[in-house]
Amino acid sequence: MPLCTGIRNTDQGLTMTTRIQQLQDEIAEWSDATFGGGRSATRPLHHLAKEVQEVIAQPDDHVEYADCLILLLDAYRMAGGNADELLEAAFQKLEINKQRDWGTPDENGVVEHIRD
Repeated sequence: MPLCTGIRNTDQGLTMTTRIQQLQDEIAEWSDATFGGGRSATRPLHHLAKEVQEVIAQPDDHVEYADCLILLLDAYRMAGGNADELLEAAFQKLEINKQRDWGTPDENGVVEHIRD
């Protein structure tokens, strides 16, 4: 069930990539106004690492996932990328992952690809 139905609804005629780029642009405007421009991408990435721990502790809390997405999009922007480029990279990485062989889960259920 969507958390925020009606907000930035696809009824506005926006494609998904346009909506994600719009989100990244709005995050950038707010982030720069709130925390200052010209920051290193590592700052939101360190914050992202903390937020991931919150998601692990509360995996059913959709807002915590949103925090992670906000921080990831902001960090990627600071590193010089835009949302469309990040989506394309994710699709490319998924294709790479589909071709890999995968090991067995560790004690936390993490499965990594087998390294050559």
